[in-house]
Parts: sequence; C-alpha cells; structure tokens
Amino acid sequence: MKKHFLILLIPILSLFVSNEVKAQCNSSLVTVCSAKLSDDATYLKELRARLQAHESGQQMPVARFSLLLNKGNHYRFNICNAEEFEGQAILQLYDKDKLLGTSYFSKTKKHYPSFDFICPKTGVYKVLISFEDGKEGCAVGILSLVNK
Repeated sequence: MKKHFLILLIPILSLFVSNEVKAQCNSSLVTVCSAKLSDDATYLKELRARLQAHESGQQMPVARFSLLLNKGNHYRFNICNAEEFEGQAILQLYDKDKLLGTSYFSKTKKHYPSFDFICPKTGVYKVLISFEDGKEGCAVGILSLVNK
C-alpha cells in the first residue's frame, strides 16, 4: 500500500514544484505587465509566449496569435519579459504580410515596452512574439484599448 501511495505522491509533488519554478512566466507575469498599463488604457487580452532557444539549422521559434480588431479603435500593445530568462521579447503586429507595429527596431537595436495602433479596418490581425537572437524566453503581451 505504501508503495502505491509513493507512486501517486511523486507526480503530484512534481506538479507543485514545476508550477512554482515557472510562476514568473505565468499569472504573476501577467499581473506585473498589466499593472504597467496607463490610466487611459483598458485591459482586453493577454498573449503568453514561452519559447525554447533557437537551435542552429532550425527555424526561429515564434508564438503566433490571431486577434479581431475593430476599425477606429485605438489599441496599445505592451510586452513584458520574465526576468529569469535571457531572451528579450519582440512583439510584432501584422495585417497579412505587412508589418504594422513592433516593439523592437533592428536599425537602432532598441526595445520599447509598448506601441499604439489605431485600427484602419475591422479584421483579423496577426501578432507574433519572438525573442531577440533566438534566445530562450518567456513573455506576456497585453492588448489594451486606449480610452478617448
């Protein structure tokens, strides 16, 4: 009986340990990032990305999301990194293959914590989250509506 109890106890304990180790990469990171929203913004959605390091010869890992955005709305995209990972997050907004906004400018190699987007037409837009130089990382993007 004790043997069966131990067999059941080990997987249960490993769940608690793994959740605690990754806590910053989950709900607490969402809380930290959403707290950075300005008073003129209303939280709409979170976009979570946890990516492994880029292996040479393989395609760069990217988290992909689809969002329905409405014409005339003023949106803000915030991005926050989990401190325990080396990767610096890059959030990009696309309409089909056209880049509409980004949190990183490769020419200046500068990261920005947010960018605004005034939606020109109602439709489905793509959001990509990746990490600079393909490093391992965890990030949360926050979509918010800027109040007029």
